[in-house]
Amino acid sequence: MAEYIARDPRTGKPIEVATVVKRAQVEEGLRGAWSRLNPSQVLDLATGRTEVLELMLDGERQQFSRIDGVEGLVLAKGVHANAAYEALIEACMDDDSDVRCAALSAMPEVAQQRSDELFDHLSVLIDDPVDAVRDAACDALRRMTPVFPSGVEDTLVNALRSPDKRLSKAAWEGLRVMGESWPSVVCLHVDSLLLEDDANLRKEAARVLQRVVARAGHQGWDLVTWALADEEVIVRREAARCLPKLVNPAPKMAVILAEKVLYDTDAKVRNRALKVLERVDMGGSRARSIVLAGTRHDVVDIRRACVEMLHRFMGEEDQRNFAQERLQVEQDPGIRLLLEEMAFDPEIEGSEAQKNRFLAPAEPVPQLDREVAQAMEQAIGLLEPEPSEQPPAQPSPEDEPPQDDGQHR
Repeated sequence: MAEYIARDPRTGKPIEVATVVKRAQVEEGLRGAWSRLNPSQVLDLATGRTEVLELMLDGERQQFSRIDGVEGLVLAKGVHANAAYEALIEACMDDDSDVRCAALSAMPEVAQQRSDELFDHLSVLIDDPVDAVRDAACDALRRMTPVFPSGVEDTLVNALRSPDKRLSKAAWEGLRVMGESWPSVVCLHVDSLLLEDDANLRKEAARVLQRVVARAGHQGWDLVTWALADEEVIVRREAARCLPKLVNPAPKMAVILAEKVLYDTDAKVRNRALKVLERVDMGGSRARSIVLAGTRHDVVDIRRACVEMLHRFMGEEDQRNFAQERLQVEQDPGIRLLLEEMAFDPEIEGSEAQKNRFLAPAEPVPQLDREVAQAMEQAIGLLEPEPSEQPPAQPSPEDEPPQDDGQHR
């Protein structure tokens, strides 16, 4: 049975259905031996009701401490979610730095059950005096950013601009992954980052755009346009890398931006525009006019590339007329060679062999005429007459060997 397609009763066109965005999931942390405990055992260890738990696992006696219980709070789900949340809050405020690190390791997964004040504790622990705790907080921020964009918004804004390399790296990684599920939220962050005075921040923001521009719609197009107008070339180079990604979802916008980029002062930025023109459909008049204008560009490489694209929308006769006109003003030897090849008409200016290729083929000679001509030893077309077959010569009596009659003298 054919697939049912819902159509608008007024226009008859298919009704567009919004694409369902898959919800992001928290990246699971490392699992240890505590993963074999049950939720009750984990909660007892995390809250301190049980200081040490000894179990026989695989024939070996193993001990579990509070740190194991705090890390294992990720196992306490469903009816145990509230108890796990309360135990995690206490662990975040513990005086032992190892416990705080364990709490940060479990925080992203516990937050999926109940978050509430966990984001506030994360922002505090990012500035913890212990270096190991700060590392764990950076990793927690990276894992939580794609899943809780609103919960970590303030923390992420500060982390993206932080002079701490570890914190800023974790924040940028989380922002890039966020683009897979929340492209509009990423655009809001990029919008504010493009207004920063630091060129490196604007560069990283333009680089993040490459992951969301194909799905962000007009928000992404506007941000790419602003980034392409940046005064720093490093920002424009990153923004220009977005253009080829727009060819399939938004070809018209890709052509509009390529026209602007084609006259940039930087060669790498201009090359991105050429990549768009090479991939876009030349059926539109705007794309053809951009290529024709590019054949008169001040930069030789742009002129050469545009001349090589003419065959995509011009016939041979139009190419010859164009080449003859451009040969009067073109000075570059390489481009002149291309134009001369384009202007060459083998049917008129070619050698005799080239001209003969355009002649209509001769009609085939009927088989009966071939046999008559062959019998009269006449040539057929331009072929030489085939020599007639001579009957084999009869041996003369002199050439015959003497017969032996059996008599000897």
